[in-house]
Order: sequence, then structure tokens, then C-alpha cells
Amino acid sequence: MKNENNTWFSEIKWCLLVCCFFFTLCSSYALGNKDITQSEIIKSTKKNFKDFKRAKSLKTIFYHNDSVKLVNKFIHQQHELVKGKGKKIYPYKSEYDKSSLKNIAYNASTKYKLEYEVFGWYPYWEQDLYKSLNYSLLTTVAYFSYDIDPETGNPKTVQDWDSEPLLDSIKTNGVRFLLTITCFGNSDNQMFLKNDLAIKNLIAQLKSLLQKTGANGVCVDFEGISSSQKSDYGKFIGLLGKELRKSDSECLIYITVPSVDWQASLDFDVLIPVVDVFVIMGYDYYGSDSDVAGPTAPSESGEIWEPFNLTNSIDYYLNNGVPADKLIMALPYYGVIWDTHTGEKGAKVKDFIGYRDYSYLKENLENKIESVMYDSVSQTAWCSYVLDNEGSYFRQCWFDNDSTISAKINLIKYKNLKGMGIWALGYDRGYNDLWKVIAEKLTNKDVLYNNCYKKGIAGKDVVNLTADSDTAVIKTKLNIIENLLQEVTDYKTILLFIMAFVVLFGGLGFVIALFYPDTRGLFFSKMAYKIYYVSLVLLSLVVILRWTDVINDLSIALILGFIMGAVAIWFINKIIEKLNKNMP
Repeated sequence: MKNENNTWFSEIKWCLLVCCFFFTLCSSYALGNKDITQSEIIKSTKKNFKDFKRAKSLKTIFYHNDSVKLVNKFIHQQHELVKGKGKKIYPYKSEYDKSSLKNIAYNASTKYKLEYEVFGWYPYWEQDLYKSLNYSLLTTVAYFSYDIDPETGNPKTVQDWDSEPLLDSIKTNGVRFLLTITCFGNSDNQMFLKNDLAIKNLIAQLKSLLQKTGANGVCVDFEGISSSQKSDYGKFIGLLGKELRKSDSECLIYITVPSVDWQASLDFDVLIPVVDVFVIMGYDYYGSDSDVAGPTAPSESGEIWEPFNLTNSIDYYLNNGVPADKLIMALPYYGVIWDTHTGEKGAKVKDFIGYRDYSYLKENLENKIESVMYDSVSQTAWCSYVLDNEGSYFRQCWFDNDSTISAKINLIKYKNLKGMGIWALGYDRGYNDLWKVIAEKLTNKDVLYNNCYKKGIAGKDVVNLTADSDTAVIKTKLNIIENLLQEVTDYKTILLFIMAFVVLFGGLGFVIALFYPDTRGLFFSKMAYKIYYVSLVLLSLVVILRWTDVINDLSIALILGFIMGAVAIWFINKIIEKLNKNMP
């Protein structure tokens, strides 16, 4: 497999590096130095060929297509079908035992106190996840799931819901524990919601399970409810809350709600008094049925994405009367992959490939696809590459990483919501990036979002006119600059072409000019001119070496630049003095 841009980048990088060293060779010759060899050129090109081979080896990683039976399923159901039911061996899991990944809990040096709720679904297929969960940065765990038989209300399965090690771990760490009740699709929902006996049986079953385990409540995940079932669903939630609270007055009722309520299926007047928390499923804005590849959970849409995004979803529920302190925005710990017709951002979809969790994408993408880019509008990471397997074709992946999750948590805080949700716990096994973001962002009330800074007072726009405020403003400006620079890197190919032409023609003309004594005298008659010239060359060299990943660490590049600059000034000064002595 090859990245579409990588193919061009490797060739352009090779040409740029060769041009740079060629002109250095010629310049040195013109100045009287004939001792430079080709070893530097050969050495500098090795990395590009390694990158090419590494990209080719990727062609098997994303080759499988698991989309055929999933296109018309709901997102939680899709993950269950692929990662759970009937899949004893899921081919897209990170092999922890065979790699250097540590499947252990993130242990921070500081004891954190969460200022927001952190809610996470615990999918049954993650099995022994309870051993490595970071309980200090979780407030609520919802076990997934009690799958309803719509004809009877009995569970098709509750998996390991009453597993003693799981329950003991959660209770010992003081985390709330909920049972997720699932029912997917219009027909199953209609069958169940019209069946009073099934509803009565379900409530009886739940009372028994909650009492047996000492759980704190339930999370109702009914997806695909139509507008015609709006009244029935409201009545069911009202009855469920009433009956469960007869046994436990503090029983919690959470319900999941869609990112876009296409069916207008929610009776807010009935639901708001009963429901403790509405969990917005803030993902799958672009997914299995999308016409173009795009962000799974866009913060904003701008002019390039469909007008459905996290901001609009939050505003929809707030405008319908749901209090902000009853709203949780759940974010995706997974990405989406499509085959596309081109390699451009938001390219037209040829085929939906599937969903991959965060740990798998990080392990197989971050260090193997050269250009993982950032879309500053949706605040989402993405990459495009080319598969070489029975013909070349484009593939595009969109996902959230630590930087983009951080930006979306800022949105949650800016909107004064109750907290964040995670679909799903365990999807980041082996990596602590996202836990670190939670520790940094959700243990304080400071908000920095879209040039708006709030200092530590939830619900009030307070700008503290102190050094803290100045720092926040500076950080805001830096974030804006960073986003602009990221947009610039999206046009890397064009910029590299321009740099190649500048190096080729400008450098060639300069080298030719150096063969004339008068020109050398003009350029090197003063020490200041020598310093300017050498500084410009070294600055260009550092930029090219950094951009082409020959030098990956900026601090090392700067140190080398200073050393090379000092040495180069000394040598050039000596060479010019020698040449001037020989001039007639």
C-alpha cells in the first residue's frame, strides 16, 4: 500500500535533497572547495526508500471489508455484530501479548478530582477490561448489554453482567454501575412498546437484577424509534422510572438519544422529569451510509460538511428544554474507513470498509501512514492512502485522537454540559493518551474554546483580567496559528513543488553567478553578508530536513543548525579570504 501523497512526497523529497546537495557541491566548487563526496546524498535518500517499503507492507492491514451486512444497522449494533456476536476471532484487535503495548491502567502522579461526569459503556466483548480500567477518571460505567427479546421482555442475553470480579472492581472503586438495555430497529421497538406484558416482564426482570447486583440503575439504549412510537416510548420510560424507584428511590435512569433526531421521536415534556441523564451519541455523523468520507464526530461543519455536528446536536437538546446538567455528549473511541474515488479530503465514497478502534488505528496508522492530517473545521484527524492490491485504489480514514478529543471536551465544557461519554471503554487499550486528556481537561472548570475563555466558574462567561487571562488569550492565538499551519500542511505537495522550483532555478542561477569574481566580491565583501547568506541557506536546509523527516526533533535541528552555521561561517570566511588573495 502507498499513500497517494506519499508517492509524490517521496519523489519530491528525493529531488529536493539531491538538488540541495548538488548545489552545495557546485557552490563549494565555485568557492574553491572540491573535496565533497556523494555519501551524504546516498545516506539521505535511504529513509525515503524505507518509508516506501513500509507503506507497501501496509496493504494487508486494511484490506478486509466487513461492511456487507452492516450498512443498515445502528452504530452500537454494528460494533456488537462485528466485535461480539459470532466473532470468536476479530481480525482488527491489537495483539497486546505480541507487542510492546501495556494493557494496564493509567496511573497518574496526581490524585484527580473530576469536576464533570465521565460515563463509559463497558461492552461485554472486552471481557477482562475491568482489570485495567482507570476508575479514578470514571464516574459511571454502563455494562453493554441486556438485549431485549421484544416478544417477551426477557433478555436474549445479559452476558457477564453479574460477574463477581467485575462488580467487585467497580464497587470497590466507588464508580456508579448501570445496566444498558438495548432494542434496535423500528420493528423490534414497535413490537415491544405495544406489548404491555413484555414491558411488565422486563421491569420485573430489571428489579431482580438490580437488587441482586446492587447496581445504581439502567441506561436505556433504544435505537430506531419512529415518530409514531413517540408516545409509547415516553410512557415506557415514565413507567420504568416509576416502578424501579419504588424499590430504590435513588435508581438512576439514563437514556441514549441520537445525534440527529430525524424521526422527532422524543417527547421531551414526558421524558425530562423522569430521566436523570440524556446521553447524546455524538458519532456516526459520517459512517456506513455516507456518500463522502468525513468526520465521525465533527465539532463544526463550516461550508464543507453537512450541517449536522456536535454543536448543533447539543443546541437541539438545549432548545428542547433539556437542562445542560442533564446532558452528556458521548464521543467515539474509534474511526471509520472507506474506499474513495480520489485522495482528496471528503472524497466521494466508493465503498464502506468498516470501523476500527482507537488502539488499532494508533498502532497501525500513526507510525506507518506519513501524513495523518487535521481538519480544523470539524476538529478531526484523517488520512488518505493508496492500496496496491489487484489494482490501485484510494482509501480514507477519519478518527479522533488525543488532540481532537481534547478540542471536543472543550466544547462540552463551553456548553456547560454534565460531562462526556465514551463509546467504548477498552477501545484504547494499551494507550494512555485519551486518559491523560480527561485528567487534564475534566478536573477543572477552565474553558478555552473558539476564542472564548472561561475561568473556573461553570455557567458564567467570566474573563479574569489577570496574567491567567493573558496566558489564555495567548494560548488561543497559538491554537489558531496551529490550525492555520495544519491547513497549510494539507497543501504540502504544492508547497514542495514550489520549493523544488525555487531550489532548482534560484539555486542554479546563484551557483552560476558565483563563478564570477565580482559577484563573489559583492556577496562576501562584508561579514554581515556572509552571515545573512549562510543563515538563509541553513534555515532552508533545516526546514527541508524537518519537513522531509530526515530530522524529527526540532530541538536537535536547531542545535545542529547553530553548530553548522558557526562552522560554515568560519570555513566560508577562510575560503573567501584565500580567493581574494589570488584575485588580480
